[in-house]
Amino acid sequence: MTSLQPLLALRELLTFLRFSLLIACLPTTLFADTKIGSTFSESGHWRYQPLPSSNRNPLVQVHDIPAASGVSTLAKHHTQWSSTLDMASISSQSMNSQSLSNHQANESLLLDGETYRFALKLRHGLSEQSDLSITLPFIAHSGGFTDNAISGWHDIFGLPNGNRASRPDNSLHYRYQRNGQNLIALNQSTKGIGDIRFDYRYRLNNTNKTDNSQIKSLIQMGVKLPTGNQDQLTGSGATTLSSSLQIAQTQMANARDWSWHTSIGALWVSGGGLLNEIKKDWAFYGSAGISWQSSDNIALKAQFETHTAMYQSETDELKGPTGQLVIGLSAKINPDTVIDLYFTEDLILHSSPDIGIGLAIYRLIGKR
Repeated sequence: MTSLQPLLALRELLTFLRFSLLIACLPTTLFADTKIGSTFSESGHWRYQPLPSSNRNPLVQVHDIPAASGVSTLAKHHTQWSSTLDMASISSQSMNSQSLSNHQANESLLLDGETYRFALKLRHGLSEQSDLSITLPFIAHSGGFTDNAISGWHDIFGLPNGNRASRPDNSLHYRYQRNGQNLIALNQSTKGIGDIRFDYRYRLNNTNKTDNSQIKSLIQMGVKLPTGNQDQLTGSGATTLSSSLQIAQTQMANARDWSWHTSIGALWVSGGGLLNEIKKDWAFYGSAGISWQSSDNIALKAQFETHTAMYQSETDELKGPTGQLVIGLSAKINPDTVIDLYFTEDLILHSSPDIGIGLAIYRLIGKR
């Protein structure tokens, strides 16, 4: 590693963050409205809301495992607009030569590329305890530009570097081969609309607004529709139903600046779609995290995310379970606007992208 590589890594990271901030801010600028009856400042939701991350492995992302959503809902008739931009870089390869006499197939998997996901979400409060949202994602796959930066980052901290040393820099090659047949072969950049999802959330026992140390809970139910293109890995080609239980203590009794959250959920995938030969009908997912409000406008956050295997495969990237660490912060920019910035790292090697960067902006845009 040259002495300039850390500086080049930092420059590329800053370039991506500037671009991310520009793109993510566009919808909130267009829909800006400062005459709102209730604000983030009044609710304090921003400081304990989970970071909106998920596993961006390109073969898992298409099933859209829901991110943890927290235990707060929008007030009745209030509307929130959010923009989220995720970049995930992966470079991993598995070779598995199993004997057919043991009823296992010969399979190999190569994942080398970058995935970008830009999602627009509109959430509306239906009642004092429930809200409904629609999410429209845009997905892109390419060779990217961060391989050198990520290699430098991993070298600095002594982290595994995936398969990058044996692959050309900034190349795109997603391939899954089974019994000599290529079931996935993508080596050209693609982009397009992803799978649209709808989510309904209902608060269960968190009606006591005066006691923030009370343990609160919420149930979330969602449906994802196959509006993306499975051949371009922008969609799964299948309908997905999900349900989860969110639990949190938004203010610890003896540490009022600290909060914690956890979630557990189940996901069902309909027949057909991507890799239907090995796709599982059911998967389970969960998360746990903590938050520390370090100042009036900043909260530091860390969370762990996991899910069971989405496929019947012996490759490291698909066999599960997964484990991903997320570290970031939430910043209150003004009474109606909050920004999340976060980074992801695979704790269980190869089960999720080597590294990911995410930026999310939330804005209350009005009351009907």
